[in-house]
Amino acid sequence: MSLIKTVKLADPAARVPWPGVPGRLIPSELFTVSVVDPFWSGLVADKTLIEVPSEPETPSESEKPGKPKA
Repeated sequence: MSLIKTVKLADPAARVPWPGVPGRLIPSELFTVSVVDPFWSGLVADKTLIEVPSEPETPSESEKPGKPKA
């Protein structure tokens, strides 16, 4: 289990302050957080932030099984 998660705001219109930085807000784009930090883990737990599953890398067309190599 990784302690770094890629997350995004559950509600992109939400305005959630960034901890310790006056005037800065959490972005609506994807970003990474440490779930060891109590602030971020709390936002993940209460569903303010949602984890974005990392997409498995798909092999390129030339690397797919059954495809003859040139």
